[in-house]
Amino acid sequence: MKVNKYRDLVLHWRNNLNCLTLTLAGVIWLCLSIPVKAESPKSISGIEVRGNRKIEKAAILSRIHSKTGSAVSKELVRQDIRSIFGLGYFEEIQVDEESTPAGVKLVFVVREKPIVSKVSFEGLEALEIEDTKDLVSIKEFEVLDIGKINQSVEKLLQKYEEKGFYLADVRYEIERDAKKNEAAVIFKIQENDKIQVKNINIIGNSLIPDSELKGIMQTQEGGPFSWLSGSGAYRENVFERDVAMLGFYYGTKGYVRARFGKPEVSVSPDKRWVYITFFVEEGKQYRVGKVDFQGDLLYRREELEEELGLKQGEVFDTDALRRETLKYTEKYSDLGYAFANVIPQPIINDETRVVDITFEIDRGERVYIGEITVTGNTRTKDKVVRRELLIHEGELFNGTKKRESKENVTRLGFFDSVEFHQSSSKKAPNLVDIEIRVKERSTGQLVVGAGYSTGPAGFLFNAQLSQNNFLGNGQVAALSAQLQTGNGRSEYNLSFQEPYVGHSLWSLGGSLYQLRRDVIYLIGNRSYSEVKTGADIKLGHPIREFTNLYLTYRFEHSYVNSIIDTSIFKPDDLNGNLSSVTANVVFDKRDDRFDPRKGWYWTASTELAGLGFDRKFLRSSATMRFYHPIVWDFIFRLNMTGANISPTTDTPVPVNELYILGGLFSLRGYPPMSVGPKATLANTVPPLSQEAADQNLQGKDIVVGGKNQAFLNAEIEFPILKEARVRGVIFFDAGNSFNDLRVTNPKILANYGYGIRWFTPIGPLRFEFGHPIVNGGSPQFIFTIGPAF
Repeated sequence: MKVNKYRDLVLHWRNNLNCLTLTLAGVIWLCLSIPVKAESPKSISGIEVRGNRKIEKAAILSRIHSKTGSAVSKELVRQDIRSIFGLGYFEEIQVDEESTPAGVKLVFVVREKPIVSKVSFEGLEALEIEDTKDLVSIKEFEVLDIGKINQSVEKLLQKYEEKGFYLADVRYEIERDAKKNEAAVIFKIQENDKIQVKNINIIGNSLIPDSELKGIMQTQEGGPFSWLSGSGAYRENVFERDVAMLGFYYGTKGYVRARFGKPEVSVSPDKRWVYITFFVEEGKQYRVGKVDFQGDLLYRREELEEELGLKQGEVFDTDALRRETLKYTEKYSDLGYAFANVIPQPIINDETRVVDITFEIDRGERVYIGEITVTGNTRTKDKVVRRELLIHEGELFNGTKKRESKENVTRLGFFDSVEFHQSSSKKAPNLVDIEIRVKERSTGQLVVGAGYSTGPAGFLFNAQLSQNNFLGNGQVAALSAQLQTGNGRSEYNLSFQEPYVGHSLWSLGGSLYQLRRDVIYLIGNRSYSEVKTGADIKLGHPIREFTNLYLTYRFEHSYVNSIIDTSIFKPDDLNGNLSSVTANVVFDKRDDRFDPRKGWYWTASTELAGLGFDRKFLRSSATMRFYHPIVWDFIFRLNMTGANISPTTDTPVPVNELYILGGLFSLRGYPPMSVGPKATLANTVPPLSQEAADQNLQGKDIVVGGKNQAFLNAEIEFPILKEARVRGVIFFDAGNSFNDLRVTNPKILANYGYGIRWFTPIGPLRFEFGHPIVNGGSPQFIFTIGPAF
């Protein structure tokens, strides 16, 4: 009975518990079912910026899209933060919410990036500070930008690799000044040693020797002067080009099947030396077979074949094929087809070892010149470039005129590089725009130098301030002074030239000058002292392509004293005024006026003196110069000069107008003013001066000069230390001065010589030795600053 009672009690509690559970579940369900009123978004009562010190508040607020009176949006605030960061001026941005009776104030708390107070380098030796300007993106007084610093590190490392410093390490440190909110950026550089090429080995070549193949490579084995020239440095980008050039070179010799395997490059354990091995399969030599033309033939097939440089049966040459392709492309562009495609299709026959060639020609559309723009000319004015152009907007495109226009602009000598880029115009499909990209060259020079020449001239001191592109207008202005110790020479010159007067083709120039000198001939004594003061004005105009005619008027006053022998150097002949007009024709087709490497230059002139004044004569002269690249950056130069002076009345030609050779600008193996007809000094006083008699000069021979001169200078200039711009030269000079070939058979004097030329920012330094071949004598040493011919 008790048991049943207990069981009933348990069942009762179980029923009650179930009811309680159901009740609680229902309450919870009811609570979840009743909608709860959501909290309304807070309204923005204001926006404030704090922490800015140098950046204007307005600049920051302009980037914030959240507005007063609108509801706070977390997503929009995040966008505001990103937008402010986009200014690039801040390191940290924080947004606080401050409760106000009207809602919430958004407070943007910013921390500005510091300003770069200084950029410096530690360990910089192989590079100059000037070299880093284009490499380092971060600049003083800019906002600190870690991205720019990292870019600068990469560019510095690339530059070091180009110079062969593959072990260079570049890091940076930032020193902050919290009070001033400034930062100093320090690039810490550990250059380490260059990796030098110890040995280049070529395996498999039997037809072309190692020396010839190595000669065309820019990568060279290290030598005793590699530390100065950088010629032995290993540069990966240059090495890859060399691999391609070797294959191309074999193609120029007809070995079209030559193959180069992957080169082996090994580094010494100390990482200082590189050993390079090339593997080549040369194959057989091939010759030119049949040549055909297909496609748009606007010229007769016979005409195209006549101009072909590749002849059937000749050794095939890949470079000649490239030149022929460019020639036919330009030929079509002369008809207005600027985008003509000339595609050579070589067909190689391995059995006959012949290469047949078919030129596939697609003329494209005929186009006209649209817009011509000049870029990169930070100093030179557009008009200086444009007046050299043979192409003009609106004209039918002409490839030859475009090429010659580029040559004209290059020939100015104002630019290190000149590039013509053409592209289809957006204005019309039949127009082509041309962009002329130039890189300015320093055309202003302040040169202070010294020189020495064996003989009476002695030491030379000179100073020259010149600007070949005055005010960017292409004008030439120069002021120079020169002093010589041996002959008391001093010379001053002020000149100016306007190449295009009033936008016309006329040129106008002039100069003022004074020359003082003690004329000292071979005997080493002063023959007379001379002062010449004068001025000239020159007017020029082109008469045909590359050819100009100039007319020059010159007025000069001469005063002579301290004469050694008045029977030879007559005062009445030497003193007086000169008034002359000169007609001069100049042909100039050099590639560069200041550093010519190819082309021609010749000039012929006639000067008539005596226009109402004392000194009367007729002078004619001609000069021809030729420049031609030979091979491996060897340059051949030739100068030939001839001149004659004759009287126009019974009065003889003044002695100080006669021609005397010897020295730097004529025969470099003979002393200055030592070559020419001679006269014998008197035995008595007078006409001999007492000073000359006291030195026992009676009856001595003295060079007085001749009415004619002819000489030539031939030289070959070649690289020695290419990176350092040091070049060598060997030369040969020959010539003489004489009076009359009908009476005299002048001996041709000749000399040979050699020297070094170092091309520096102040001009080329010339160290030359000339050795006479005829008449013997001591070698002549010349040191001077200035170009050759």
